[in-house]
Amino acid sequence: MILIFGGSFDPPHIGHLIVARDVKEKLKAKKVIFVPAWRSPFKEGHSAPPEDRLTMVKLCTEEEDGFEVEDYEVKKGGISYTVHTLEYMRRKYGEDLAFLMGSDTFKGFPKWRDPFKILKLAKLVVVGRGEKPEEPEVFKEFIRSGRILFVNVRRLDISSTEIRERIARGISVRWMVPDPVLDYIIEKGLYLKREGEKTSKN
Repeated sequence: MILIFGGSFDPPHIGHLIVARDVKEKLKAKKVIFVPAWRSPFKEGHSAPPEDRLTMVKLCTEEEDGFEVEDYEVKKGGISYTVHTLEYMRRKYGEDLAFLMGSDTFKGFPKWRDPFKILKLAKLVVVGRGEKPEEPEVFKEFIRSGRILFVNVRRLDISSTEIRERIARGISVRWMVPDPVLDYIIEKGLYLKREGEKTSKN
C-alpha cells in the first residue's frame, strides 16, 4: 500500500510527520507520498507560495526513509482536486493507493468533487485521536467493504494556523517545525506580519 498525504502544508510541521509515520507503521504501508496543493478548493488562498510550501515539505521529509514528495499539484497549478491527483497517481504508481485525511476533514468529504470516484481510485484512511467520526449513511457500504478505514494516532495539538500566528507575533516556533523548515522560513521571511519583523529560532 502507498499512502497519499495531500494538504496545504502551510507550513508543514511535526504533527504532519508524526501522523504520517504512525499511519505508515500501523498499516505497514510501503511509503507515504506528500502532495502539497497549489490551492485548496476550500480555501481563499495560502499564506506561503506553492513553490515555498513544496520546498518546505521536501526539507522535512528528505531524511525519512519511506517518505517521498510529489510535485504534481504544484506543477499543474490552479485549484487542486484530489480526484484529479489520484487519477494521476494511479497511472504512475498502480492500484494499491490509500488517501490520508483527518477526521474533521472527513465530515466534509461528501462535498468534495467526485467523492465516489475518489473511493474507487483509492482507499480512504481517516485519522482520528480516539474519537470515531460520524459515518455518513451514503458511505456505509464503503466502510463495510474496507474502502474507508479509521486509524487512531497519538494526540499532538499543533496546527499550521497556530504556527503562522506565532511567527507573525514574533514568538518562537522551534520544535513545532523541523529545523530545516524553520531555517527556510527565516531565510525567506515567510509568515511575517509586517516587513522587518524577525522570527526567533530560540
